[in-house]
Amino acid sequence: RDHCVTGVQTCALPILSRKYERTIEILSEIFINKEKVIIFTSFTKMIELFLSDIRARLGGYVNYINGAISASKRQLIIDEYSKQTGFSVLIINPKAGGVGLNITAANHIIHYNLEWNPAIEDQATARAYRRGQAKTVFVYRLFYSNTIEEIINDKIERKRELSNLSIV
Repeated sequence: RDHCVTGVQTCALPILSRKYERTIEILSEIFINKEKVIIFTSFTKMIELFLSDIRARLGGYVNYINGAISASKRQLIIDEYSKQTGFSVLIINPKAGGVGLNITAANHIIHYNLEWNPAIEDQATARAYRRGQAKTVFVYRLFYSNTIEEIINDKIERKRELSNLSIV
């Protein structure tokens, strides 16, 4: 099977959108640096696409957690992900992440689609910011300007500002 490992930037697999293309660019940099990433998306079809496409383009360990996976199996997946050396990807539905998951093996977080509730996004990001995290964590929030995604982002930012003002 021909992975696009040696020609990461010029891989002939199709690109679905500019946002997806940017995600692949980010993943390619993470691949080159042999680091780990968590991708958060609420959409089952995106999880499926990421699983097959990342495996075909880059290889490495790629797995996922969604609401259909039991809590005990989630921890097994996280443990397996954490044991991997080199480029590894964990794709998670942010609502399935649950409270208490620690994924400090990751030092990159990609929010592929934004959540209306900033607390869900913040809790998802916090998965990598737990006790024991020794690396700098990079967070990428992807959205299109001049679309509903930009409106969601604006609302998220306003909600965060209001939340910060109300905390004394």
